[in-house]
Amino acid sequence: MIDDFRHLRLEQDGRGVATVWFDVQGVPVNIFNDEVVGELQEVVRQLERQPPRMVVFRSGKMSGFLAGADLRRIQQIQTADEVRMVLMAGHELFDRIEQLPCPTIAVIHGPCLGGGLEFALACRYRVARDDAQTRIGLPEVQLGLIPGWGGTQRLPRVVGLRQALRMILEGATLPAAKALAVGLVDLAAPVGEFEAEVERFINDRLAGRSLRRPTRGLVGAMLDGTWPGRTVVFATARKQIRSRSGHYPALPAAIRAVSAGFRGTRTAGFATEREEFTRVVFTPSARNLIEVFFQRERARKRSTWVPDEAAPPHPPHQAAIIGAGTMGAGIAQLLAFNGIPVVLKDVSDEIVAGGVKRIESLTGEAVSKGLLSPDEAAAVVRRVTPTSTDWSPLADADLVIEAVVEREEIKREVFRQLGGRLSPAAVLASNTSALSVSRLAEATRHPERVAGLHFFNPVHRMQLVEVVRGLASDDSTVAVLVDLVRRLGKVPVVVADSPGFLVNRLLFPYLDEAVRLVIEGVPGPDIDREAIRFGMPMGPFELLDQIGVDIAADVSGTFAPLRTEPGPTPERFAAMVREGWCGKKSGHGFYEYRNGRRGKTTKWATPSVPRPAPTSPTDETGGLTALQQRLIFPIINEAAKCLEAGIVTDPWMVDLAMVLGTGFAPFRGGPLRTADALGVGRVVRALETLSREYGDRFEPAPLLRMLCDEQRGFYAAMPAAVVHEEVHQ
Repeated sequence: MIDDFRHLRLEQDGRGVATVWFDVQGVPVNIFNDEVVGELQEVVRQLERQPPRMVVFRSGKMSGFLAGADLRRIQQIQTADEVRMVLMAGHELFDRIEQLPCPTIAVIHGPCLGGGLEFALACRYRVARDDAQTRIGLPEVQLGLIPGWGGTQRLPRVVGLRQALRMILEGATLPAAKALAVGLVDLAAPVGEFEAEVERFINDRLAGRSLRRPTRGLVGAMLDGTWPGRTVVFATARKQIRSRSGHYPALPAAIRAVSAGFRGTRTAGFATEREEFTRVVFTPSARNLIEVFFQRERARKRSTWVPDEAAPPHPPHQAAIIGAGTMGAGIAQLLAFNGIPVVLKDVSDEIVAGGVKRIESLTGEAVSKGLLSPDEAAAVVRRVTPTSTDWSPLADADLVIEAVVEREEIKREVFRQLGGRLSPAAVLASNTSALSVSRLAEATRHPERVAGLHFFNPVHRMQLVEVVRGLASDDSTVAVLVDLVRRLGKVPVVVADSPGFLVNRLLFPYLDEAVRLVIEGVPGPDIDREAIRFGMPMGPFELLDQIGVDIAADVSGTFAPLRTEPGPTPERFAAMVREGWCGKKSGHGFYEYRNGRRGKTTKWATPSVPRPAPTSPTDETGGLTALQQRLIFPIINEAAKCLEAGIVTDPWMVDLAMVLGTGFAPFRGGPLRTADALGVGRVVRALETLSREYGDRFEPAPLLRMLCDEQRGFYAAMPAAVVHEEVHQ
């Protein structure tokens, strides 16, 4: 067999087992691009001409199996015919693999996603390494797409209709153990036994030994295997996505593609998948979501944030967290989860014990989700050293993260004490959400080794971490923290030191306007509902309850220097805190909570004289209602001010931070993409109208006015059609 390929390697052993190795050159993970598809076509041609006894597909990269199709190739596609051509090539290739006259096995470790799983589904068998790195799924809907290389047709046949719809519509990925339980893989083996188990699996198949696969039970068989059952499943799925289908057209498209595979012939099912993919790939939702994906990848590159020569001498080998509350314990668990020993310190044994208990709980959740084995979880907890009065365990720490209460005087005292106890080379970081990192650094002997490291709550779920560069922070310190964030699997965004940094500074005008609207007479649930209709994951009042009104009160006080006019929000938050109405954690805030579930609104979100809010969108406002303008345009305005002030340097940094840090309507691409889509001129005119009616806080930022005058957006010149509309309005 010929194996003169750049990205693939074809071998055959004495048993007649051919192994095809994927090692795509020039990229850290294997992907399907035009060259790889071309080489795989030639490999399959050889296997068809000279069939071996078995074919095994493996990855030659430590990083994983196959991460899917090259998104840049998808982004470059210009016409529907080109889309269909690419999809047809994948369908025909995977069909040929499925029809090879010998058993085929996909040996999976690490990511097996999108087109990678669609390829594996074309194989007769799938085996997976059971560790935290292995994740298997079809996440296309998270990019505004649907599976396009047979996933909507093959996955339901393998795992059943209900499980397949759940995976496709949620974009969910499964660990190896869960994939085995649902029948997606035929073997899941731990790292130490994986190679031996793979060989045993191959030999068993060569010997013709039977393989038991999980059954779906009577209910599963009725729902997946009968026309009435499938009718119920599809109806339920359509109901579940109804509220999101307008913003995410890929969701109903995926259901239509899956349904076609059951209604008609196999050929009709694949044809429908191609047409539905072609329909969604050019939507603004898909374009924006793909752009957010690339922004995330760009942010994960250290060269985006620090010069190459700023490489630190070594990564942190011993960390310490000061503050064992919710955030401190969450950060400690994340560090330990990623193999970094950490000391957890607070002022009393009781508080530290509470932090350790939270770490154990978070680690237990990871076990239940298949992210860790019980032994690995025990190792995570062992990496945490608790202490209260004793400072000696911190002596060897080369990274200390302060996560105490959000009071500047208390944080400065912590930094003062740390400055005299640690090596001059140690990096000190504050998990403050709004306080000046530069002022905190003044309490130390080496302010150049101090910066901010703002995690978002809950730490283990939120992807964004703001790395805050203080006035004295040097490049090496920022590099240490950027590298740490990347090692933790998070996304860093480096921001300048300013009240609220980036995300909280943009979020406060939105929350402030929501409070003002209630005071004016608009019921809180109406405001939340309009925010969700815009595309937010939750409304401002539910968000405040999730954050904690006490935390919001602390943060709101830092924005006084930025406010153009006094507002009622800081005092409203302070009054709620005085009465103990701190949000979900206290059982009541803007809503009541019982057993963690939201109930009716409280007095804080209920106006004394309610009035209906205008909710009808108009063309003049880009389809946004008056209420949505009041909430969203202040975010856009403040984002422009942040760019002017140099908090970040590029618009994409603003958009990525808001999408990852607040869930800002991902399908819209972020606040500045939203401004470009609406037309900057339209935003400026709306802000001018709001300023005349409600006050100077709506005065358009100079950058917005400049872009309007120059008839361009934040990312590029406005399309001619938009310019024509702006000029003639």
